[in-house]
Amino acid sequence: MFALHTKKESAHNDSIWCCDGRQIKHMTEAGGEAESEMQSQVTDVEDIVVTGGVDDVVKIWNYREGELEYRHQLTDHSLGVVSVAISGDGRRVASSSLDSVIIVWDTLSGAKVATMETGPVDAWSVIFTHDDKFIVSGSHTGNVNMFSVETGKLEHSLDSKSKFTLSLAASSDGKHLATGAIDGIINVFDLGTKKLVHTLEGHAMPIRSLCFSPDSTKLLTGSDDGHLKLYDISHATLLGTMSGKHCQSLSFKDMYI
Repeated sequence: MFALHTKKESAHNDSIWCCDGRQIKHMTEAGGEAESEMQSQVTDVEDIVVTGGVDDVVKIWNYREGELEYRHQLTDHSLGVVSVAISGDGRRVASSSLDSVIIVWDTLSGAKVATMETGPVDAWSVIFTHDDKFIVSGSHTGNVNMFSVETGKLEHSLDSKSKFTLSLAASSDGKHLATGAIDGIINVFDLGTKKLVHTLEGHAMPIRSLCFSPDSTKLLTGSDDGHLKLYDISHATLLGTMSGKHCQSLSFKDMYI
């Protein structure tokens, strides 16, 4: 059973295409007299939500006491924003747009940190790797590009051997990257070697969403064919299939609904 918890009217001037949310933990050093005894302590926690829209705008919101409070409006994209992702520590947000540009922003100040030109192809989906060292982007060429968060430079380009890459997921153990394509193909890469290790062909239509289990051993996939599929990553075996409506987005919590 679900009920409406929060509603924000006119949040964007046009359709909202993507969103992400995360907590930012503010830390201070505290401890004994000796420097070696100092420990970091959490002094405050902020919940933030980031949205991207067809109006070319990225917005950062604070979520507090059941309400969304406007924080920053980021307007450097020239075409619709199709994907946003917040780093693991909540300090950075990456946005990708149909203008073929990825921008990295500081979530606290709203300042632009880096710009990554992706060339003549669309920068479609975007995520951070678990260690926040790379921003990964999919494109309509099928290639998957990995940009350094520190320098903004393209470090690796992975050939998915598929068409339009629509969805991405990185495992929390830092070992694997999964990509989902418009032709229903799922590819799993080894992030250490940057090599393709598995190709999964269980879907018949575009892969809209991917999610690794918390222990990184399983991959949950959602497709326009109306099916959710659960795969074992080590052996590339299908563990189960669930059917329903089109699967536009999901998390591993969906397994327990």
